[in-house]
This record gives sequence, structure tokens and C-alpha cells, in this order.
Amino acid sequence: MAAVKLRITVNGQEHEVVVEKNGGDYRVAIGDHVFKCIFKDEKVLVNGEVAPLTIEGDLEAGAKVMSDDRVMELKLQQVREIEHIALEEKEDGGKSESSSGAVLSPMPGKIMSVKVKVGDTVAANQVVCVLEAMKMENEVQTEVAGKVKEVKVKAGEMVEGGQPLIVVEP
Repeated sequence: MAAVKLRITVNGQEHEVVVEKNGGDYRVAIGDHVFKCIFKDEKVLVNGEVAPLTIEGDLEAGAKVMSDDRVMELKLQQVREIEHIALEEKEDGGKSESSSGAVLSPMPGKIMSVKVKVGDTVAANQVVCVLEAMKMENEVQTEVAGKVKEVKVKAGEMVEGGQPLIVVEP
């Protein structure tokens, strides 16, 4: 899972933002707030709802961003690119898992349902479980196609951001 840390200036106020690509969507973390963003049919969906945005100008040089109820002056500056987010070696001495085969929780929350079982064949960007976070249901997808090697969670379980949920063998 590749991530980019950005410094965003909105109406003169600076914020640090981390953007991670997660299958077919993006996880955007601004402070303690996490948003799931999908770009579809020239629209932006934020946590499942269409965000009516119009952008005038270049985001790096400074742009005007308009939504239904406000206009913002916005400027983006890349702070650093985080090449790879991987889990550290497990406490039980097991090997670390690469994010290429592990489906990680994009944020802390509660597992609502698990849609696969060990041995299932999955496609890239297939929904493998549903996570409730911030009163929103978020579909968690695989990044790679393959066979489900391990299911590490069950419905009703609380998980942390970055925790492995499913392991797919490419």
C-alpha cells in the first residue's frame, strides 16, 4: 500500500494529510479524521456520498475549490512519499507480512461481515469484508488476485488501522 504525506493549506491554515491507495479507493487521513474517497464517473465519493466539488486552477500552485456551500483557497505540497507500508515482525516470532498479500484494515473500527473464507479465490479489488468506522460502513478490498490463505478476523471483532484482516496468496 503506497502512501503520500501532503501539507495542505486551506484558507491560510496548514494541515498534514496522509493519502493511501487501497485497492480501487483512497484512504485520506487528516488529523484524527479518516475519509474513504472513490473517484467514479468524474465524481468524488467521500464515505459513500457524492461530494460536489469544482476545482479551478492548479492544486500545487494554489487553486479555488468550490462545493455547494463554500469556496476554499487550497494549495498542496508533497512532504514525502511513503514507499511501502508493511507490518513489523510479529511478537510470536513469525515473519512479517507484506501488504501485497495481506489485506489491512484502512482504519480502526468494527468488522461487520467477512465475505470470504480460507480457500476462496478472489479477484483484485474484490470486497472481502465490511468495516464500520465513524458510523459508516466501509468495504475493504483486496489489492491482488489469488487464493485466501488466512482469515484473521470475524464479524463483531474490533480492529486497529493497519491490522491484517485477510491474507491472500497471489
